[in-house]
Amino acid sequence: MQDNFLKNDVYYADASSDETMQAVEKIKKQIRRKKMGKWGIVDDDDELEISPKYCQWGTSDGINFLPSSKTLNVLTPGVYEIDSSPQTGIYFEKIPVKTEGLIRFSDTNSDKVVGEIQKFWDREHVFKEYGITYKRGIMLYGPPGSGKSCTVQLIMQDVVQRNGIVLEFGEPHLFIDGMRIFRQIQPETPVVVIMEDIDSTLENCHDESEILNILDGVNNMHKVVFLATTNYPDKLGHRIMNRPSRFDKRFRIGFPSKESRKAYFDHIIGSQKIEELKIDLYKWVEDTDEFSIAHLKELFVAVVILGDEYDDALATLKKMKDEVQDKDYEAHMGLRGPEKNEDFYN
Repeated sequence: MQDNFLKNDVYYADASSDETMQAVEKIKKQIRRKKMGKWGIVDDDDELEISPKYCQWGTSDGINFLPSSKTLNVLTPGVYEIDSSPQTGIYFEKIPVKTEGLIRFSDTNSDKVVGEIQKFWDREHVFKEYGITYKRGIMLYGPPGSGKSCTVQLIMQDVVQRNGIVLEFGEPHLFIDGMRIFRQIQPETPVVVIMEDIDSTLENCHDESEILNILDGVNNMHKVVFLATTNYPDKLGHRIMNRPSRFDKRFRIGFPSKESRKAYFDHIIGSQKIEELKIDLYKWVEDTDEFSIAHLKELFVAVVILGDEYDDALATLKKMKDEVQDKDYEAHMGLRGPEKNEDFYN
């Protein structure tokens, strides 16, 4: 075996061999599962390689027959990632994702995003009437931990309930080939494409124009919503942030408002536990101004689950924010955001 080299946490081989290709496939799967961990994936399978179990024959021309595993007419609704292997070619890997217990905060930008996409699914006939490509692009931006991922999960839940699928965007060529195959089999299934941290995706892509062409609909993207997120909108420029037809609308997902913080604590703690622990919910809500969803969750974990003193837990979280700001990192990390105005809370 010749020497291998490492790039972007993936090993590439100078020369192909069965042993090398199997190692590459295993590493790629490990990296994908680590990346998708934020969606609440539960995966106890240590065996990452594909081992097909044949039970029938498949043919596309009635002359050549290939051993085939169990077949399905359509993919079951859920979240998938497109990948390929030397043995099977293009395949869709289902990602187990938890969407139970999600909170939809009313009168927020997160709520508006969900409503915007629901409206899109209901207007297919109007798009057809005017001959407009039936696709939509939505950009979510805001400070880390503000709730962009929660918004994405709400939209995942909605499209799955519509018998649609969610695709995690990865390598552009794989996505194009995978979508082409998918549409041959399921031409009318609703699809949401998640482009998490799109700024990093564009930075790591060898040819940015490939992604821009996908967003522009060059590859005949039908019945698709592209949903992108970023903590750093300034890195994207006008080609992304100010280009309808790529991303038609953008929404800032900011810090949760007082009403949203109360709804969150009510939901995650529960009325019985609030009474049992004698929690001063009004104080919790007032004390957590400018806290992200991630900070609110940690306050709950520290006090309710781990039994820390409320004042100590609160001081620790505020100190975390203060220390970052003391080092002048807040603007770079998106923690400071805009000055307080009507758009600050969303």
